[in-house]
Amino acid sequence: MQGQPQIVQQTGRHTAEADSMNNKNIKPMNDIGFRKEVTTGSYLDPFDQFKSKEVVIEERYDETTGVASRILPYRTRALQKPDLNIYLKKSPESECPFCSEMFEKSTPRFTAEIIPEGKFKRGEACLFPNAFPYDQSGTVAIFSSRHFVPLDQLTPEYMQNGFAVCIEYFKRIAEIKPESKYCSINWNYMPPSGGGLIHPHLQTITGIHPTSYIQRLLTGARNYSVNSGGGNLWRDLISFEDEAKERFITDTGAVCWLSAFSPKGMAGEIDFIFKGKTSVFDLTETDFSDLLNGLSGVFKYLSHKNFISFNLALYATMINDNDFWVQGKIVPRFEINNLGTSDLNYFEKLHNEIICTVVPEQLCRDIQPYFE
Repeated sequence: MQGQPQIVQQTGRHTAEADSMNNKNIKPMNDIGFRKEVTTGSYLDPFDQFKSKEVVIEERYDETTGVASRILPYRTRALQKPDLNIYLKKSPESECPFCSEMFEKSTPRFTAEIIPEGKFKRGEACLFPNAFPYDQSGTVAIFSSRHFVPLDQLTPEYMQNGFAVCIEYFKRIAEIKPESKYCSINWNYMPPSGGGLIHPHLQTITGIHPTSYIQRLLTGARNYSVNSGGGNLWRDLISFEDEAKERFITDTGAVCWLSAFSPKGMAGEIDFIFKGKTSVFDLTETDFSDLLNGLSGVFKYLSHKNFISFNLALYATMINDNDFWVQGKIVPRFEINNLGTSDLNYFEKLHNEIICTVVPEQLCRDIQPYFE
């Protein structure tokens, strides 16, 4: 499939980094650093008597996140909801370490230095050390003893204590390990997302050093501040998207919701930004309520579209950093066809470019009614 560039949109700054992406000279669309180029390819279509058929390929790149995406709506297929019983049979309640019968004897406890009771608890939610951590301070938080909760039943009330107990843990870590500066709350929901257990649970990370992606966001925000003479990237991004009315979904109180310009997933990406919150400890219970109300809408949308899985991450600093606003992302996940093929292939894993079959601007319009 070959084609020549037909449309190049350009305004704003042009950086050496922008030119280096795949050795292509794709210009920025604006000062935020969004870039795109539209090309066409053609082939003889076996499903239409081998007549010539053109397909449009849109290459996008976000300078701040470093995410390169190819928007290919012609690959879109309506999802058929998988049989959830298949997953439930493979991960029965009787074998789940997070369920009540096995919970106390199967889950790790903290040392008394961190918390004498061994675990952080709030209501039915409980946070404890991760038995298979990604770093020295990895934890797991379950929302309740309930083994399986469908997407459309992930209500704000159900999620509230699970997120709250993560914040309680962060506060304790800040007390005993003040060198810890970065944290995240993460969620693999159901097996297609990489989740190893059906039982809904969060995972947290805290550390002296940011993860690679948080560092990318920090660097992008600081570069923007320098290049713009002191501007705040996140404030200007929200303002830009609000004015453009293309990917601005809505506000829920303190939280702004956007459809990502250059998504990290094949089915698109929904972003949320806490306006003006420069540390995880700036977040109030009201702020979390605003977040959870929005998440509930996102999950209802995913359920309606026959998704059964997602990845979520909330990125934050543990010290105030005016260049960084607390924020996060939700990426729908799914398997393709009866073989159970993953939604990731060589393009994502080995070329660092995302194949996305959903047009971000259309995703914005589709999801807005679920916030009403």
